[in-house]
Amino acid sequence: MGKRIISVLLSGLLVAFYSGAALAQHSHGHGGSSPSAPIKGSSKEMSPGGKAVQSIIAEGWKIGFEVMSMEAHMAMPGMKGHSQQSASSSPQSHSLMVTIQDTGSKEIISDAKVTYSILTPSGKNEAGKLEWSGDHYGAGFNAAEKGQYQVQVKVEGGGMDRKVKFTYDAK
Repeated sequence: MGKRIISVLLSGLLVAFYSGAALAQHSHGHGGSSPSAPIKGSSKEMSPGGKAVQSIIAEGWKIGFEVMSMEAHMAMPGMKGHSQQSASSSPQSHSLMVTIQDTGSKEIISDAKVTYSILTPSGKNEAGKLEWSGDHYGAGFNAAEKGQYQVQVKVEGGGMDRKVKFTYDAK
């Protein structure tokens, strides 16, 4: 009986460890700048590549934001033959990735409806839907202009709509 209790406790610890690692697993070394949202709980974390990963806590969900070049994203393990779709008909130079985690249960949210709107440095708008891609929501977009892109992400799920804003500096 004592071995069974120890086994259950160890199993619980492993589950807790790996559920936290699941969110951390999605660090492709993406770049970005500080979040511009006035929502409490915004932060910048460092990915293993040493680049900033932005996140904001909104209504009990941690929404993470990352951007990287499409070339670098497609070179990631498991991406061969995978296409990034966008509402835009122009070439997609970058990949936009959003992760969502319930702050209470630490559960990864994979069934939300996630859309984005990007305002380019010259004032053009691009919008689209982010699709679930194994460990994040993703879409491609064209960051042809240098300067700051303002990105609004809308997440519909859990009976609520959440809107957060991030920025990305294209150099």
